[in-house]
Amino acid sequence: MTKPITKEELWSKVQAEFFTKLGRVTFSTYIEPLKPLTLEETSLTLEVPSDMAQDIIDQWDSEYSMDFVQFAMSIADGFIKPDLKVAEDKPAHIATLSDNLSFTRESDLNRDFTFEKFVIGSGNENAYAVARAVADEPGQVYNPYLIYGGVGLGKTHLMQAIGNAYAVSTPSAHIKYATAEDFLNDFTESLRAGDGATAAFKQEYRSVDLLLVDDIQFWSGKEKVQEEFFNTFNVLTKNGKQIVMTSDKLPTEIVDLQTRLTSRFEAGIMMDIQKPDLPTRVAILQNLSESDGLDIPNDVLELIAEKIDSNVRSLEGAFHKFEASLRYMNKPATKETAQQILGDLNINQGFKITVERIQQVVADYYMQTIDDLKSSSRKKDLVTARHVAMYLTRTLTNESLPDIGRAFGGRDHSSVLHATTKITEKSESDPRTKEMLVALTDEIKHGK
Repeated sequence: MTKPITKEELWSKVQAEFFTKLGRVTFSTYIEPLKPLTLEETSLTLEVPSDMAQDIIDQWDSEYSMDFVQFAMSIADGFIKPDLKVAEDKPAHIATLSDNLSFTRESDLNRDFTFEKFVIGSGNENAYAVARAVADEPGQVYNPYLIYGGVGLGKTHLMQAIGNAYAVSTPSAHIKYATAEDFLNDFTESLRAGDGATAAFKQEYRSVDLLLVDDIQFWSGKEKVQEEFFNTFNVLTKNGKQIVMTSDKLPTEIVDLQTRLTSRFEAGIMMDIQKPDLPTRVAILQNLSESDGLDIPNDVLELIAEKIDSNVRSLEGAFHKFEASLRYMNKPATKETAQQILGDLNINQGFKITVERIQQVVADYYMQTIDDLKSSSRKKDLVTARHVAMYLTRTLTNESLPDIGRAFGGRDHSSVLHATTKITEKSESDPRTKEMLVALTDEIKHGK
């Protein structure tokens, strides 16, 4: 007869699933503080700390309860729902660090995003150096500062590190962090609410000492919000206040972004972050291992770093899944365990994405050669193939515009920008082009 699962066993295994899905920071906020009290036939009662109750319960009601049910069904082979119970207040209240940091409440910065926790490598050292200079003298040098690059490379971390450093050096500073979508939503709501709300919106964004805006490519084609940010930008820079932004591409590559905005951005400094090289990826994993109190052999970390070379976010995700196996499944910190995790993530499948592989796949599709793509020929089919190859190189790798131009016969970066813009616009208006790009991307990553 199978031994019934205990509340501790069920919660430990459910925690492992949450840890893998959410990552360490979110897990420690919304999952780890809960304690299992009782396990009934169809429910597990979890105790929630009273000082965190509202935030945790709101998050569970909106999302995590359903996740719990799915995890529990796979573990206990039956329906079990979570029942959250708020713990009784304790007589003494101990203030947390965040209680004493006004900037955490004002700017909603992630305290883990600091310069000290940012791993420097060949792909980000210049962006890091500029960020340090901006944090030391905000509004005085490199204003505005735009950090651009692919997904998951550390743009948000570096930008928020500026905010965190400035908040420490100048506690009275008014720092505002917002995503481009936040800015848009706040602006839209202020318009709906009337003149008083609009004035409050302008006061909120134009009275800061440091404004941090994430993912400005979100404003593509949104004329009204671009106009509002243009005005906000002018007020802040006129008053000597610092603006830092991130984007997944250069402003000139963002479709339907006003020229007057891009010219303002170019008046400051723009630095790109490229995907980390192997030594940097190993260093990132070593930092994670040390900060989480784990003793993982270096050859195991190197194996993970070798297999995951796309971006920091994917690297961290694989590490957290590996960490969950060590902590909650009692697996050893060996290459075999790492290989199993990588296999679960399908990391061992597919091809390494390089400029040469993209050129070969595109050349084969259009029945051309790589030399043809690099040539000066202006035949219509060849020009289209060349543009597609440049577009895919720009979107699937972290190569800079000049590097891509050199890889395609020594072309100027403006030629690459023209090609990527043209294919982007065509894919948005022509479903067949979009399908073709998806198919080519799949072949480049996984083969035929």
